[in-house]
Amino acid sequence: MESVKVLHLDYDDVEKDKLISINPELDYLYFYRFIGGNSSETEGLIEQLSVLREQKPLIIGLFRFPFRFEGKKRFNTAVHQYYRMKELCNAVIYFYSDDLMKLIDDETSILKAHHTFNNVEEQTIQSLKLLLEHTGEVNIDYHDLVTFIQNDQGPLFVHTVEEDTFDIPLKYLVSNPYLPNDFLDGKQLMINLGYSQHVNMETFKQINLRLHDLFAKADLFKVGSYFIDEPGETFKITLIVNGISDPEEQPLDYKKMNKYKGMYHKSQRFVEKVKRRIDIIKD
Repeated sequence: MESVKVLHLDYDDVEKDKLISINPELDYLYFYRFIGGNSSETEGLIEQLSVLREQKPLIIGLFRFPFRFEGKKRFNTAVHQYYRMKELCNAVIYFYSDDLMKLIDDETSILKAHHTFNNVEEQTIQSLKLLLEHTGEVNIDYHDLVTFIQNDQGPLFVHTVEEDTFDIPLKYLVSNPYLPNDFLDGKQLMINLGYSQHVNMETFKQINLRLHDLFAKADLFKVGSYFIDEPGETFKITLIVNGISDPEEQPLDYKKMNKYKGMYHKSQRFVEKVKRRIDIIKD
């Protein structure tokens, strides 16, 4: 029986009607994706996330910084938007476009580059979604994720590694150009380990030992495991790291949202709903 509803929303396709109907029997996890840099979208970002917050779900924002070559002003706008998203979401996962650029070469088309960047973010969403939906011997569930996030309000990051053999150092397996610089220095760690039919206990032991060495500074919050019903020595490791540093310093001119402004927006939306109902009755 479904107990968690996972929804993926982009800034460009959020529709209010999609957000009104909530089943009180379910827990909700929203992934909200936003590409920073356009100052004209700041108010929309605040409005959309404020509407989501009224439903009291768990909201994880995926924030992508623009390319540095797009200009300092655009990048500074994105930094402000990142901190606004951090205020309104339970957790934020961030990406630098410049780091994502390292996944492609100079001859890659703009269209293909966008697909590549979007796929990285989509894989991050799918990793967390599968973690919550895939039952195993030791489950990591929705409430584990909520507590994990509440324990530390720093940025979050999720990384999944899938291999058929365990014959190269684990530190190379978990490396990627778009990972935060302090990914291995996170304060909290959750591990979800999937294993196929022929993964032996020695491999299982070595994976755990090496992960603990790599993340020596982190408090191990929980380890989950599940069986992959297929032949071979495939293993799949999902790492959820919390308590890493913010990617950019908070601007000196940044001002946190006034709670009364939020109440004003909420009252305005209520008034509009009442007006619409009155118009329906009149008709």
